[in-house]
Amino acid sequence: MGHLFNYFFLGIGGLFRWSFFQLLNVAIEEKYVKDLEYYLNQKDKNVDKNGFTTAQKNFLIGIFIFVALIFLIKKIES
Repeated sequence: MGHLFNYFFLGIGGLFRWSFFQLLNVAIEEKYVKDLEYYLNQKDKNVDKNGFTTAQKNFLIGIFIFVALIFLIKKIES
């Protein structure tokens, strides 16, 4: 069950990061990776200059998006 939640947050984070960077590519400058597989790659162990792997960044963003959606639903509901 733990792997299911892990893959869920990794997938949500990867999709959000991919769509965000595609928006930046269109709006500002094309300097970000366009390949969706790069953002959904969970096996890459290369550490970036900020100290995180792609999977760690996706997981963190996935949790943030999930919590933000819960707060948004609560706000709309009340």
